[in-house]
Amino acid sequence: MAKAAVATAIDVAAVEEHLARYVVSCPLCKGVGQLGVAHDECKIISGADAKDGISVVVVLCKRCGYLMTLASDQILKKAAKPKAKAA
Repeated sequence: MAKAAVATAIDVAAVEEHLARYVVSCPLCKGVGQLGVAHDECKIISGADAKDGISVVVVLCKRCGYLMTLASDQILKKAAKPKAKAA
């Protein structure tokens, strides 16, 4: 039995900004702007090795209930970068 992964908090605003920027729509009902974001990071584990997993954010379509995963490493890196001040 695999050990439970510790959930980390997600910057929901950054994920919502990413979804809006790239106009992500539900693949099932084609709804835009109807997506909810989970507040904890999940991990998809391949096989029995927990170290070889992919960290994801779960996104839910509020219109039809479809669950999607979105790779969190790209979103979290972009949100963590500090903005440089203009000289």
